[in-house]
Amino acid sequence: MTERLLLLVVVAVAVAVSIVAVTEWNRRKVGLLTKTEAAETWQSLGEAPDGRRALVSFSTPSCAACHTAQAPAVKAVEAHLGAEVVRVIKIDAARQPEVARAFGVLTVPSTIVLAPTGQVVAVNQGFAPSGRLVEQLQRA
Repeated sequence: MTERLLLLVVVAVAVAVSIVAVTEWNRRKVGLLTKTEAAETWQSLGEAPDGRRALVSFSTPSCAACHTAQAPAVKAVEAHLGAEVVRVIKIDAARQPEVARAFGVLTVPSTIVLAPTGQVVAVNQGFAPSGRLVEQLQRA
């Protein structure tokens, strides 16, 4: 009984340490992204700035959450803010893995919010509801 409890504690500690390590790595990656020059950001995307805030949405064809949850949330953001305010850039992470790598995307769906200058304002690994995206875009 004691051996099982000890094993459980060891596994729990290992999982906790792993979560903390990944969270810290992600925090540092986001910190680096926010300091990236705008020209480099646009170059990574293969796009040019147009004066609007941008919402970069990463997905893959096989991602169910991308199509059933994130895509409707992105459409709701577009409808709420309007195309004259927000530009949506959709990236297929399977077809463009170099873009996903450049932005530190670990999972899909993921979204990146850019200021009109191209400065990274927010990074969302995993599903982000439309309310959070609108808030982040308004801060941009």
